[in-house]
Amino acid sequence: MRILTALLLLAAALPAIARDRVVLSGNWRFQIDVDDLGEKEQWQRADTGRWSRITVPGAWDLINQAMRGYEGVGWYSTTIAGRLADPGRVQSLHFGRVMYHTKAWLNGEYLGEQIGGYVPFEFDVSGKLRTGAPNVLTLRVDNRPRIEWPPGSRNIEWVQYGGILRPVVLETMAKTWLDDVTVTAVPDGAGANIDCAVRVRSRLTVAKELNLRVRVAELGATASAAVHLAPQSTATTHVILKPRRAVSWSPAKPQLYHLNVSLGGGGGTIDTSAARFGIRKIEARGRQVLLNGKPFHFQGVNRYDEVGNYGPNPPREVVIRDLRMMKAAGINTIRVHYPQSPDLLDLYDEMGFLMSEEVTINWWGNGFSGKGREVQTDGILTYAIPFLEAMIRRDKNHPSVVIWSMCNESTTDNEIGISVMRTLLHRARQLDPTRLLTFVVNNRDTDTHRAFEDADLVAFNVYVGGYRGKPANHVREVRELIGAAAAEHIRRQLAFWPGKPMLVAEYGTPGIPGMHGDVTHTEEYQAALIEEVGGVIQRTPELAGGILWSWADYYHRPNYIKYAPFGPYGVVTIDRQPKLAFRSLVKLYGSHPMAAGMGH
Repeated sequence: MRILTALLLLAAALPAIARDRVVLSGNWRFQIDVDDLGEKEQWQRADTGRWSRITVPGAWDLINQAMRGYEGVGWYSTTIAGRLADPGRVQSLHFGRVMYHTKAWLNGEYLGEQIGGYVPFEFDVSGKLRTGAPNVLTLRVDNRPRIEWPPGSRNIEWVQYGGILRPVVLETMAKTWLDDVTVTAVPDGAGANIDCAVRVRSRLTVAKELNLRVRVAELGATASAAVHLAPQSTATTHVILKPRRAVSWSPAKPQLYHLNVSLGGGGGTIDTSAARFGIRKIEARGRQVLLNGKPFHFQGVNRYDEVGNYGPNPPREVVIRDLRMMKAAGINTIRVHYPQSPDLLDLYDEMGFLMSEEVTINWWGNGFSGKGREVQTDGILTYAIPFLEAMIRRDKNHPSVVIWSMCNESTTDNEIGISVMRTLLHRARQLDPTRLLTFVVNNRDTDTHRAFEDADLVAFNVYVGGYRGKPANHVREVRELIGAAAAEHIRRQLAFWPGKPMLVAEYGTPGIPGMHGDVTHTEEYQAALIEEVGGVIQRTPELAGGILWSWADYYHRPNYIKYAPFGPYGVVTIDRQPKLAFRSLVKLYGSHPMAAGMGH
């Protein structure tokens, strides 16, 4: 008995490995709420046993054909076993992505709300889980767009798939834990300089003397640091590693390393964390963008994350096939209108794609809804700043992400628009001074968008001969009317911003699969336009490159486009069958003199 007592006392004195993660993937129920009755009738307290079973994660659009494109309210419920409750430790519920406005209750108690469906969020449930009975988690989810929060327009181009789209995780940890790890790794001669900023947090009522150990096994690099943590406080410590030999990350050689952090104190390990990173440096110098000190030319496509009928969560093997096809086509850059999933960013890292990731402000104030110019206010920052912060906090260690973009095709040439862009750019630079910052202007002159003065890169879209200027109705008119107009538009933008790199962030045109001829919307017309405008971009050395709209066809929101709820702008179909324009893109991206070094 004395030996047993001694062992128990010893175990109590040593800190335990603190972090447990349980994915809440089973026993989910769903109830549609077309008439928005749930809050009035307090469904968070209802017996949900008769609700429909549903797979989580997954878009509610894919429940059946009748739910396709549903924009409205839906309710979710699941149970958390009482054995998972741990009153002596910190517990939180992590949501990877819920579209779009979420309210949450635990055992009928309101936890809070989240506005912004493309970034993760969490609720602290420490001490709130019952130990002797199942705990009921209930969510009200609303994916209807509202003009006062991002995307900030009545009209949204892409489908905002509804529901719980990423895993829900119950995380349990000690009252002292590793709260964040930021890795900034740049080449240094034949080696590297790796700065690890480690944030430690405590909820203890006493001070703690702790130690950090940081290790990159592949480089044989290890370093330690002491941490003094005051009661109920947060401390950030920088630990520097300087391996003498290391391989830099690039599209041609996407070398990745693994960093492990351990937090110790009192003779044991309190918490551990891991991060994967690449060693690379992106910078703007004059007209050029430099990657690891060498000029880089963006050969990109815009991409949505839906494939075929899988919606926003296609199987991993399907995504890998898609990305390999893109890589083989000579594509080195992907641009998106909203933050991507961590799994997808991992694949971009592994396969050597550069990324431009964007705050989801889209068409804000430009009146594309057809109901006149939409009123802009700086109230958008109430939601945009937390969105930006969450995006950077989650994705900052991915070497593929080289550009943070603040918005797409919005009214950023008036007083409100300029002020909002400056505010977001300033905040992004505070959070991450290592990446390029920009926002994207639609098919108009960029000179009045004065927030570009605070950006590293001027990004603009080129659509002429359809959305602006005299249209080319036939293939034979593409070179004369569109090629010449695109070249003139690009030259004018270059003259406005002589000291900055400039990037064409979109160009392209629809091509309906299987539709042939020499008029617009045919495969032949799309191929001809991409060759012509893309050729103008390739032949303009002052440009940092171009990004085609788009890689694949995609679904539109209902009633967005006049002939179909579908966007046939891709060089491949939504199920990844090549169109004629695919050959045009391969020819275009293989012809650039810098293409040989871009890792085809």
